[in-house]
Amino acid sequence: MRLSGFLSVLFVVILVLPGATFGKELKIGVINLNQVFENYEKRKELEEDFKDVRAKAEDILKEKQDELLSLREETQLLEMGSATRKEREAEFERKLLYLQLEEEVARKNLGAKEKEFYEELYKDISVEAEEIGKAEGFDLILKKEIIEPKSADLLELRLKIGIGTVLYFSNAIDITEKVIKGLNKRYSRR
Repeated sequence: MRLSGFLSVLFVVILVLPGATFGKELKIGVINLNQVFENYEKRKELEEDFKDVRAKAEDILKEKQDELLSLREETQLLEMGSATRKEREAEFERKLLYLQLEEEVARKNLGAKEKEFYEELYKDISVEAEEIGKAEGFDLILKKEIIEPKSADLLELRLKIGIGTVLYFSNAIDITEKVIKGLNKRYSRR
């Protein structure tokens, strides 16, 4: 159903655009987003920063897990049924609950940070593609995603096939390298 909807929209665009351009030849460009993401220097740096943030969060949680294990070991050495052991067991349960909450918060924070990271990169790429499109008179710029059918599991393969938009294009309309150069040039100036 989605494929037929996409094909219908593409058919309408193909029919309408030539009329809207008043007889001028339609100029189309294609961008390989995988290649852009792979070669964008900002992505590489942001990814390293993200790894550092993740490692720090993991270190903090590991330290708290170690404290909790130590408390559990100390508690097990105490006499069964003693008041001290009951206090330590209650403390252990309370700290375990806090640790679980902290792990959940850390997971959500990391997920939000990763989402922001990809949103920022995609916005940069969109702006660069739009600027190239306007400067060079493109009427339409499409994304191309290279699908490696042998490397994907079935679910991933079906998803990639479903969202793929371009099955073939001539290298003459590929503006991927222009986008990468523009992004990296702009990023290096910062």
